[in-house]
Amino acid sequence: MKIRTLYLPHRMSEVYLKEDDCHPLVMSVQKLLTERGLYTSNIHSNYDASTRDAVTQFQELEGLPATGLIDPVTYCRLNSASISQIETKIAEQRATNALARANILITKSARTITLFNGNSPLRHYPIAIGKPSTPTPVGNYAIATKVMNPGGVLGTRWMGLNYDAYGIHGTSKPWLIGQMVSNGCIRMHNSNVEELFVLINVGCPVYIRD
Repeated sequence: MKIRTLYLPHRMSEVYLKEDDCHPLVMSVQKLLTERGLYTSNIHSNYDASTRDAVTQFQELEGLPATGLIDPVTYCRLNSASISQIETKIAEQRATNALARANILITKSARTITLFNGNSPLRHYPIAIGKPSTPTPVGNYAIATKVMNPGGVLGTRWMGLNYDAYGIHGTSKPWLIGQMVSNGCIRMHNSNVEELFVLINVGCPVYIRD
């Protein structure tokens, strides 16, 4: 098995950039795009249309969603990684606390997340959701990634959805739980998101309703 190892100068929680943003990280992105022959303008800290177009080209070449936005996946692909080869072994069966039939219902109007095992509700947590300008998307999704201790505004746990860069995560501002304040993600108290984290597996259905 090949392992890609990245040593990044920024926390992953910082890596969300869109057009018109001004951030020192933009210069790093422009330099990486220049090395790949995709960006030919001046290096500066403004995420302008030229930067967006170059990012979109890179995403298309890499088979990523061509959003023109810098998200953690796009940023990791841009950076060079050291490749190491390891011998794979058959994993031993481990005990798990995850529910066999776990599924999650997020009700935006009530600012709540409910964990079900099949049709039986087991846990009920308060949440914060997206503000009116960046609403939490309604629909049927699934948990695609699970990350422990992502840090920063993401709190102590991250559970990414299989849609764009949205996810369920902890928070560094617990006093905002119950409000419409995020960029579309679902925020939870860290103690609650840590409990939910161990009760679900990747692939867990997530239903978001108004």
